[in-house]
Amino acid sequence: MSFHAQNGAEFVGLRSIIGGRRQVVYDARTGKRVVLDIRDASAKDDDINSALKEGINARNVLGGLLAALKARNIDVDFAS
Repeated sequence: MSFHAQNGAEFVGLRSIIGGRRQVVYDARTGKRVVLDIRDASAKDDDINSALKEGINARNVLGGLLAALKARNIDVDFAS
């Protein structure tokens, strides 16, 4: 699941990494990249997908994404 903003300047996506853990990736054309580890293994893909869609359509994409994940009780940590 991945989405680009209408202006093409920002991207959000979901990826799986070693061990089946999942991460949400936010990327901006300016070079800013934020990777979020999904802490709750039981979080549903449909809920994450809905949060990604809501976030990419927000005026502030990263802020909108974080708010959408929180509203769905999907716990995340900033990846190190």
